[in-house]
Amino acid sequence: MSFDDVVDLLDRTEVVAIVTTRANGEPIATPIWSVVVDGVPYLRSAYGPGSWWYRHVLAGRPVAFAMGDGHLAERDRRAALELSREPVATTSLTAEDPVQHRIDEELRRKYADAPPSSLGPMLSPEAVACTLRVEPAAGS
Repeated sequence: MSFDDVVDLLDRTEVVAIVTTRANGEPIATPIWSVVVDGVPYLRSAYGPGSWWYRHVLAGRPVAFAMGDGHLAERDRRAALELSREPVATTSLTAEDPVQHRIDEELRRKYADAPPSSLGPMLSPEAVACTLRVEPAAGS
């Protein structure tokens, strides 16, 4: 697997499973949305800074993606952990970063069929302030 495989997964898959770790080191898979803009993948915390996967990322804990359909994590988080994983790094973006508008557009396009109650939170100022750019892990 490579970072290019991660970019492809995040671009073509509706739901991806991000794998973070709890304070005790135990991995946990969380189903989330993602978009790719100009070949660069991005994530947002729809529930703002309180989302525990987002807090794990900001705490500097290891981050990876389960390399398969993230809908599995919606049904069975443990089963999603059995998929191969690709480690990544992330960088926080400011709400004022010019790419934020492009991310909004791509979220609207990719998730056009999603209920407004799901898409709306991803476009909120709180979520925009919790945007992450996904990058290759160090040493990849």
